[in-house]
Amino acid sequence: MLKIKIITCFMMLSVILSETKSTTLEYIPDVILKDIKKQKVKLLDMSKDKYIVFNFWNMACEPCKKEMKFLNQFHKKYSEYDFKVISINMDSPRSMSKVKKYVKSSKYEFDVLVDPRMSLFKKMGGSIMPFVVVVDNKGVVTNKHIGYNLGDEVALEEEIKVLISFNQDSSIVK
Repeated sequence: MLKIKIITCFMMLSVILSETKSTTLEYIPDVILKDIKKQKVKLLDMSKDKYIVFNFWNMACEPCKKEMKFLNQFHKKYSEYDFKVISINMDSPRSMSKVKKYVKSSKYEFDVLVDPRMSLFKKMGGSIMPFVVVVDNKGVVTNKHIGYNLGDEVALEEEIKVLISFNQDSSIVK
């Protein structure tokens, strides 16, 4: 009788665990956007076999701008590990000259795309900026971050190091 109870409990636990564990993976959407020079780019081509941090922002978002300084550092620091930042601006086309000027004066080295209708932002689950999406080299979304406070970049950098170390010797990533 005790064996039956133990087996029954084990089976119930297995069912509960299998129902709570989500196996649905979220991938980068297959979309075409324009860069700030008005050239069309396919998002999947830009991100193929790369570890990516997408950041969504606009000119009115001061926390976005603060975070972007750190994202540029990460973009440069980890580029040799197939890591890159892809920045997605959501200002209106009328504001694009200000966006270009800001990106140029900030000397950002990452790609900047535009999503004025916020369609990619919404597809990826965005509702509040800054919004950061972390993606592995297979195009799978591994994490999302909403908002930014000074110090959040420390945890994000650790997350990036863990992500890229899956296919690297972890002693390489410092």
